[in-house]
Amino acid sequence: MKIGETILKLREAKKMSQEEFAQHYHVTRQTISNWEKEKNYPDLQTLVQISNESGISLDSMLKDNFSLVQEIDKKVRHLKIFKIGTTIVLAIVLLISSYIGIQKGRQNHLIRTYEDTLEEMGFEKEGNNYYLTDSDFKYEVYIFDRPDIWELNQKMSDSEKFIIATLLENNPDLKDNLDVTIRKTNDFITLYLSKGTHTINDTSPQIREYSLDKNGQIKHKEKMDTVDYEIYDQLKDEIANGVKKLNEMYSTLYE
Repeated sequence: MKIGETILKLREAKKMSQEEFAQHYHVTRQTISNWEKEKNYPDLQTLVQISNESGISLDSMLKDNFSLVQEIDKKVRHLKIFKIGTTIVLAIVLLISSYIGIQKGRQNHLIRTYEDTLEEMGFEKEGNNYYLTDSDFKYEVYIFDRPDIWELNQKMSDSEKFIIATLLENNPDLKDNLDVTIRKTNDFITLYLSKGTHTINDTSPQIREYSLDKNGQIKHKEKMDTVDYEIYDQLKDEIANGVKKLNEMYSTLYE
């Protein structure tokens, strides 16, 4: 007997309308109509329930309904594919989550080690930066940005590896309105002289920069104007000491 006939006879035997029968199987009335006309078929769980209530074995129903067998087989194959796809997606999500967790752990370790080293060197945190002051200079180190989470090797970028030293204003050789700053990077040591001389239309200090060697000596003295050279000559001992300390700090912190 066709499955549609089986469902129709079972409904009539129970003296139920399609609406009542639909409520019994938790589907819509239109679904019952489609089952009876064999436009589509019940799922396997519902078939088992129909088999039990009609007294017709599930084996008999399947033998007489090749289209139903094909439909069930198709659903089973789709279910297997869905399960495999779901497993793959879950595995990918798990891998990505694990990777992000590991990378964040590496980031935290990198930053914690960096900050611990700064504190061991005597730096103190003020806002987002670290500072250390000695008799001549105030040293400043910036807190670097977290590396990109997708960078496999979690490390600071070279552009973030630098230390700045600013000559203290109480230095007796420091003239009014003059800032003396040294910036140490991996490749360069630069001296900045910022003088408070202005033009009428320019209210910002004039900033001049000069390259220093590893000992704090000006590399190209001939490029300095007379005033800047006099400033450098007066402060060369302090600058040399500042560069020496910058080299030591840089080596401890970044190398």
